[in-house]
Amino acid sequence: MSSLPLFFKKFLKDPFETLDNLDLRYAGFQFNILKDDVKLRKALFDIFFLIPLIMWVLLGADSTADQVVNLVLNIPNFLLQKISLDKLLAIYNGFYGLGTHWSASVIYSLLFIGISKHLRDKLDVKNSLNLAITTGFVGLTIASFEFFWIGSYYIFQNQPWILSLKFPQLRIILQNVLFATTGIIILLGFNWTEYKLNVDKITILAFFSTIGLIALWWYYPLPTQQLTVQLEESIWVSSSNFPQTMYTIEMNIGDGFGKMFYANDPYVHLVNNLAKIFMTLTFYNLFKIKRKLRKNE
Repeated sequence: MSSLPLFFKKFLKDPFETLDNLDLRYAGFQFNILKDDVKLRKALFDIFFLIPLIMWVLLGADSTADQVVNLVLNIPNFLLQKISLDKLLAIYNGFYGLGTHWSASVIYSLLFIGISKHLRDKLDVKNSLNLAITTGFVGLTIASFEFFWIGSYYIFQNQPWILSLKFPQLRIILQNVLFATTGIIILLGFNWTEYKLNVDKITILAFFSTIGLIALWWYYPLPTQQLTVQLEESIWVSSSNFPQTMYTIEMNIGDGFGKMFYANDPYVHLVNNLAKIFMTLTFYNLFKIKRKLRKNE
């Protein structure tokens, strides 16, 4: 117990060096995942990039992790003969396009790996400090896209509940606020007299490509599958502006809960993914922090 106050004293003096030196090895496994950014990047590549990429390719462009999760959860029922094979497959197919897409893990894990590697290779920022900065930047990137999507969905698809301060939607909003806050704290903590954001030709090109894709998505010119959903007291009809392949609709006005509906449209899905990819590319290039050149250099 006497070592615990000493740890906190060291942590308050130099938190990142303290974390880097913290050894939590047990049974041959190092539980302090923050002390080695190289090993963590490798684990992220295998688990959050490579496996989701394989699943994305094999299961389809609009496939989701929810398909696999619900399939696995219902295998015991199939083995106990509570449901048939056809029912099991129907459950799996019923979640196609609904839930968390594999593409999100692929895109954001690559962002994390890219920023983290840049910080180590170009700025010699390593281990826990590297991971703290990277996590903040990735969090801000995710929150930026999510708030853009929530605001656009609110306006164009007439779903004001998406900004409801009721659970479960409040949890999603607070989660995105937390993600954004971590990135803002990191940005405020940088010594901008010595460093600068990377605003180069690629960053500017990615930014204007993102704006173009957002405008294309907002004012989508191609025909779309129009959904008509019977609500408790009215009928909701999807808009051709900011179309989706997955719509989440509040069935009972005011309860804050949404029900998912799928609309198969590969071109809408492509625009969605391209907007997310180019927004991520914009932030990735922007966050490739550079040292400022001194006058005598």
